[in-house]
Amino acid sequence: LVELLIAAAMLSLLMALAGPALAEWLGNQRLIALNNALAGDLQRARGEAARMRRPVVLCTRGADLSCSGQTAWETGWLVFEDPNGDRDCTDADNDARCDLDDGRLLRVQPALPTGVTLRKTGTPADRMRFTVTGSAAFFNHRYTFCDHRGESVARGLILANTGRIRLAGSTDTLTCP
Repeated sequence: LVELLIAAAMLSLLMALAGPALAEWLGNQRLIALNNALAGDLQRARGEAARMRRPVVLCTRGADLSCSGQTAWETGWLVFEDPNGDRDCTDADNDARCDLDDGRLLRVQPALPTGVTLRKTGTPADRMRFTVTGSAAFFNHRYTFCDHRGESVARGLILANTGRIRLAGSTDTLTCP
């Protein structure tokens, strides 16, 4: 019985010490996974734009399958072909096509986990467009994922106007809301 109590006490102590480190690790892995998902969607959008010779847009997602026009990306995002160049898509009939121009809906990212934010710098802040050459229209863009721990653990992507995507490094400034 004494041995069992000692083992239980040691296990409790171990869990008390390991718990915060495990929570930190899980939080970091969540931000890394979201950052990688966005990088993959940006790479796919760029590749599709060049391959199909059609503009491809990535925008903040509304409650339905449409661009929300909001600058907070927590609701997720849409990736779609934009044959008429209006940088907008609504798929009210849920057929994976934009209703007004028949552009294909390439990806629907669900809402981010509670407590995680995503912001984009660059104009406009609610969407970005790859041209038919695979370049990002007009400006460099920066995407930053944050959680309650702030900028010290933020993850980000930098998209050059040439269309090149890279992970933000330790020398890049990432700003959390």
